[in-house]
Amino acid sequence: MNLLKTSKSFIMVLAIFGIVFMAACQQNESSSKEAVAKNQDDIDQEQLSFTDSMEREVILEKRPEKIVVLSPEMLKMIYDLGGEAVGRMSTSAIPIPEEAQDLPELGTVNQINTEQLVALSPDLVIGSPNFHANLEGIMESSNIPFALLQMRSFDDVKEVALLIGEILDKEDIASQKIKEAEEEISNLQNKLPQDDHPSVVVLNVTAKSVSVQRANTTAIEIGDLLHVENIGKDMQANPDSQTSAPYSLETIVEKQPDYVLLTIHGSVDAGKEKIKEDLEANPAWNSLKAVQEGNVHIIPSEKYLSNPGFDYADTMKHMAEIVYPEVFHNE
Repeated sequence: MNLLKTSKSFIMVLAIFGIVFMAACQQNESSSKEAVAKNQDDIDQEQLSFTDSMEREVILEKRPEKIVVLSPEMLKMIYDLGGEAVGRMSTSAIPIPEEAQDLPELGTVNQINTEQLVALSPDLVIGSPNFHANLEGIMESSNIPFALLQMRSFDDVKEVALLIGEILDKEDIASQKIKEAEEEISNLQNKLPQDDHPSVVVLNVTAKSVSVQRANTTAIEIGDLLHVENIGKDMQANPDSQTSAPYSLETIVEKQPDYVLLTIHGSVDAGKEKIKEDLEANPAWNSLKAVQEGNVHIIPSEKYLSNPGFDYADTMKHMAEIVYPEVFHNE
């Protein structure tokens, strides 16, 4: 009897132990599955896909740590949001963020050294559709994520800022800066005269050519926000660029803009020489009302040749002081 009782007790202990062991295994298995799922969620959260300005899908397997930037406005945007780059383009007319001054330079905006670029092993390259679309094949063969982003309007600025903010994990900063810029723009627009819409022609000047800005440029967008009439908007576009039209002094004289704004691309000295030779030397130039009234202005490249991003209001104020001097000149 004692042996039987002992045997029964032993069997019960084994049964209880088995139940506990199975429960522990199930709990461990459940915990393991939860850990795997959590780890997978973390991986998925690091992945990011978006559509760039050329309607191309860009997939980032992880949050990028080594970004190369090939356009000035995007470089400024990244540093304004607290990010940084590992390489950049070089430029003489447009200021570079102080923190990016010592980065490796990979060539000019329209002539990038691809060997140096690839050697940096970036996990994201940001370029401009106008200048860098031809790099797509090289980036793809090098397995480097490549985004072509463009900012031509303030709406573009907001869209790109939110995207860059997401890439950098700086969404809150992007949203705050957009809000501040919108408020500054609104404050300027509230000061505009309701019944005064001055007319303007914006000319591109290089060492070799002069053309008329007609649409989708920073200066034209700024003018639109200031309720300025752009006389170039209805002119026939250049065959190779919808943003500009051939220079026609005859047409400009016919339309008689209140203001002539000149943007110099490249060497300022060469641009000024071109203005003397092709504009001021023509007798018809002096028949312009804007010339007679002293309303011809060379506007700074650093404000108008690259999208100002969050500094839109600053560039707006600069133009407003020219075209609405009675309202803004003494501010």
